[in-house]
Amino acid sequence: MKPENCNLLLVDDNTDNLHLISFTLRKLRYNIFTAENGYQALELLNQQKIDLVLLDIMMPGIDGFEVLRQIRLKRSLADLPVLMSSALEGSRDVVKALQLGANDYITKPVDFSIMQARVETHLRLRELAILREEFLRIASHDLKNPLFSILVATQLVLEMVPVGQPMTEQANGLLDMVGRQTSDMQRIIEDLLDFQAAAQDKLVLRRKLTNLNTLAREIVELNTNYATHKNQILVLDLEETIPDIEVDPQRIIQVIQNLVGNAIKFSNRQSGEIIVRTRPGDQVVLFEVCDQGPGLTGEDLDQAFRKTGPLSNQPTGGEKSSGLGLSIARQMVELHNGEIGVRNNPGNGATFWFTLPAV
Repeated sequence: MKPENCNLLLVDDNTDNLHLISFTLRKLRYNIFTAENGYQALELLNQQKIDLVLLDIMMPGIDGFEVLRQIRLKRSLADLPVLMSSALEGSRDVVKALQLGANDYITKPVDFSIMQARVETHLRLRELAILREEFLRIASHDLKNPLFSILVATQLVLEMVPVGQPMTEQANGLLDMVGRQTSDMQRIIEDLLDFQAAAQDKLVLRRKLTNLNTLAREIVELNTNYATHKNQILVLDLEETIPDIEVDPQRIIQVIQNLVGNAIKFSNRQSGEIIVRTRPGDQVVLFEVCDQGPGLTGEDLDQAFRKTGPLSNQPTGGEKSSGLGLSIARQMVELHNGEIGVRNNPGNGATFWFTLPAV
């Protein structure tokens, strides 16, 4: 997780300590929240999404030990790392803090290089824990269900078509379903791997001069049968004079596929046209997918591109999803120095869009 995406809460009744530690961590690009006592800290934890807490022990009102007790009633060690700090000497306080659920302990005066290393370490451990939970969720639900369907369909085909007998239409339909379920599982696994690679800055871009219209046509052709199966129509509305872009074509294809696939997946059957549009902008090129589906709630509009799992709308054809696709799309677009967003249409449906720098 990049520092600019991490919210740290510093809790200390000594304002000089707060200012000094805040200044140091802000230089590293972390987002910092501060509290001068335990009550403020607990209130901020209820109001803000906090990724790590640096918590002083000796404070007026309620001390750091009590704040830690309150934190652990709601948040686990993996979910919210807490690093205790104090000038108190002796192992008793360290042991007590660890027994109450502290992830680590920093002594005062603070060695800032040690503090930085421990903050980075515990944020990485938290990220690994989140990825592990995400993988278990996907493996236990999003992968288990299609895998069960594949096993059942395969067994039925074996029973319906003995060795040497011609394939029946019903058996062929079951094999077609197996192929679609297998593709869904492959996309889910690729989503998880891509998300992890992007989060750890291990995603490599292979840029080359590309025309966005070419990529749009490729994805529309690829999804035409899918849309037809749900009685939907994919319509190309491409501006032929848009400038080229210098991108990794496969990664932008991945973004376009996500947006077009989602429009088909979440739109009702017979919900009309899905328009795939390109337009030139001010030193950028614009791509849009405009559907006539149910649109998004206000909360979903705010959360659409964050990794919070699936949105409120459900697939209308029983399709499976990792819930990571839009977050990955955002990462891919931002890696190309572009922007991505969504808006509800005046009548019905939603428009997902992204822009990329023109050459």
